[in-house]
Amino acid sequence: MCAGWELGSAAGGSLLLTAALLAVSCALGLRLGRGRGAADRGALAWLCFDALVHFALEGPFVYLSLVGNITDSDALIASLWKEYGKADARWLTSDPTIVALEILTVVLDGSLALVLIYAIVKEKYYRDTVTRDNE
Repeated sequence: MCAGWELGSAAGGSLLLTAALLAVSCALGLRLGRGRGAADRGALAWLCFDALVHFALEGPFVYLSLVGNITDSDALIASLWKEYGKADARWLTSDPTIVALEILTVVLDGSLALVLIYAIVKEKYYRDTVTRDNE
């Protein structure tokens, strides 16, 4: 590797966690999509990953930011956000704009992903309308 491109334990842990979420979401999407076409299985895998990222990664960020700040937190997930904060310090200090946007992302985007998963699995009439509006 190039000089200065060392992968620290926090960055490595973040990548490992993201890879684990990707593996779980692919398995879940394929399981939910049994008997469906490749496009539906792919969409389900992506939507499962989307929901997991919003709820498992961004949700704890919102919680930690509302009860304190990332810099002072000893939580395991805080190490991911501390690594992210190296690029933009606003992620470390509970910046109101960042926290507000993350709340919207967790609640709206995470919930929409779950609605879309449900619509595809249950073959609801609105599934194509909802997914087409988000393209």
